[in-house]
Amino acid sequence: MIKQFFILFICSQIILSCSFLEDRTKQVQQVDTIVDFNSIDAFPLFPNCDEFPSREKQQNCFQIEMVQHIYASLKEYSLNATEVVNDTVFVKLIVDAQGKTSLSAIEISQKTKQLLPEFDSILKVSLQNLPKLQPAIKRNMPVATEFTLPIILIN
Repeated sequence: MIKQFFILFICSQIILSCSFLEDRTKQVQQVDTIVDFNSIDAFPLFPNCDEFPSREKQQNCFQIEMVQHIYASLKEYSLNATEVVNDTVFVKLIVDAQGKTSLSAIEISQKTKQLLPEFDSILKVSLQNLPKLQPAIKRNMPVATEFTLPIILIN
């Protein structure tokens, strides 16, 4: 009798442990481990750009709106240079996961920086006046993105 009880106990433990392991394996989901960090599923959007259905049109709308906003801000200030300025300035912008835009870096030649010393502060002010954007989306999650905007200065 004790022997039968012991065998029954061992068998029940084996059955329970197998079902425990089976439940554990069902909980494990296969995770896609290949993530392309150089691309996003959706670009950051200005409030009026989300009406476009395609990704390309949304990207174009974003780029046009950003350029128009910065151009309008620069136009408000009189950038007076003592010499002729013919240069391209590369502005690196970050749109964070909350949709706030900030300046990451400005690649400007030393000569242009001397001729237009207030350029970077004007640019910072114009970015502060941007409306809150919808952040970029990667795998249905808002993510920060960085991009470079070339600004051509000619007077």
